[in-house]
Amino acid sequence: MKPLNKILLLIIAAITAISTTSCLKDNPIIDWTEIKYVIEIPYKSHYILKQKVQTTVNQNFNLMVNYTIDDLAKVKEDIPVQLGVDESMVATYNAGLSSSTKKYILLPADTYSLPAQVTIKKGTRLWEDNMTVNTSNLERGKKYILPIKITNVPDGYTISGNFGHLYLRIDMVN
Repeated sequence: MKPLNKILLLIIAAITAISTTSCLKDNPIIDWTEIKYVIEIPYKSHYILKQKVQTTVNQNFNLMVNYTIDDLAKVKEDIPVQLGVDESMVATYNAGLSSSTKKYILLPADTYSLPAQVTIKKGTRLWEDNMTVNTSNLERGKKYILPIKITNVPDGYTISGNFGHLYLRIDMVN
């Protein structure tokens, strides 16, 4: 390489290095002081499915509610989270199924006990418990669904737009 080309290459490299470091003085795009912590139902998908269920075997579902936070030391209080069943979500779920697929019906309220409020204890990120569904009165061959939704969280927290609900599905054996 010619000496002139080497000098030009060094000058261009120096200018590039100096100009790229100037952006480090910019203000951040995200104001992290205004962030609200998100309460969610943390599952990989939006449903838990139990298939070929017999009327003689009750079904257990592991329910979880958690929140996102960078440092547990920042939360000095228990976090009450209200849960509920949103019946309108059954029609929404069925609308997403193909016309040839058997539709789901709402799980009868007398077959399960969903807590209206759960508490994420201070110093933890997760509330977890089992919910049992009594299948003895469910009809063979039917598909049942229970749309569980986070309905309320304390001020300073927000309900996840993506993971604020969960469908519990039970497909009874024919």
